[in-house]
Amino acid sequence: MKFRLVDKITSWVPWQTITGVKAVSFEEYSLKEALGEQPRLPETLMLESFLQLGNWLVMLSSDFQQMGMLARIQEVRFHESLLPGQRLELEVKLVRRRDNGFELAGRGIVNGKRVISGAGCVAALAPLAEYQNPEDIRVLFSEIYEPMGALPLGAPASLPAYWMPENLAGNDAGAPSA
Repeated sequence: MKFRLVDKITSWVPWQTITGVKAVSFEEYSLKEALGEQPRLPETLMLESFLQLGNWLVMLSSDFQQMGMLARIQEVRFHESLLPGQRLELEVKLVRRRDNGFELAGRGIVNGKRVISGAGCVAALAPLAEYQNPEDIRVLFSEIYEPMGALPLGAPASLPAYWMPENLAGNDAGAPSA
């Protein structure tokens, strides 16, 4: 069984940036509610949504030839809970690219409020065909790609300063201590 945690891709610029949406269904919170906690999407699934969107950037940018294999996550902060019925708007930027891998940073927002932010997400490049059928991934992309104000290919992608790794530090709840 494979979990698909990116419901929509709304824009992308090869090897630069990608945006997408994770819509939280009313079934995805059942683990927390069963344990007596407030219904919410577990943070691990929120993080997985962010990482899957970054992997989409690699697959699309390489014309479905490569994918990313996560090696390290330097920093992830969960600023708010993600509740059933909410839409998490994710934005991921490629910070650094090398022949053998790449580094991502990004954030997720709901109604203008930051819910997740991350930096230093490093992954190695791997041949996509060794892990998944590239044609199946192309079909899936055709089903979830819904451009909304997409940047034209080759347009410079820029992120607000508060996205950059040096500006992610703070005393947010759940954040690792420095």
